[in-house]
Amino acid sequence: MVGTQGGFDRRVLSALDATPSRIPVVLGGCGSGRSSLLAHLGAWAGRSAYLVDVERCATTPERFAQAVIDASPFPWHGRAHVSTSPRDAFDHFLAFLASARGPAGEPCLFLLDEAFELRTFESFPGLRLVLRDLLDAVAASDNRFVLTSRYTARAHRLLRDAPA
Repeated sequence: MVGTQGGFDRRVLSALDATPSRIPVVLGGCGSGRSSLLAHLGAWAGRSAYLVDVERCATTPERFAQAVIDASPFPWHGRAHVSTSPRDAFDHFLAFLASARGPAGEPCLFLLDEAFELRTFESFPGLRLVLRDLLDAVAASDNRFVLTSRYTARAHRLLRDAPA
């Protein structure tokens, strides 16, 4: 059984249901309930949700994109793409986030736990602004997203200049 935090869950759900959709970014230290919140949201959304533990699968951009797309429950036409560079692999991942659809063709809910761990890709060629690219892609998508991070200062710096 997944515990809930009542009012906080409702605030996140109302952000996801808003028109236009907002992208909740949940910040907090270890043990603060970020992952539990995502599990609760995944259970609420059912087959239209996909929980990605970025920290556990972010090794290289190529392996990350392949692992996330291969494990996805959503049908996607670009699944068989072969990456030729780190930038190509990350662009492939962003295209997946933007265009994947649920089982009935509905928008998906992506739950990205420790999303700002993608910063580890900044040392790869062409990925200097990987977090900014991620935010731009999810903001432009019809899909829904919830991002979590334990890096509060990093998130504030990144989101300070981001559009509402």
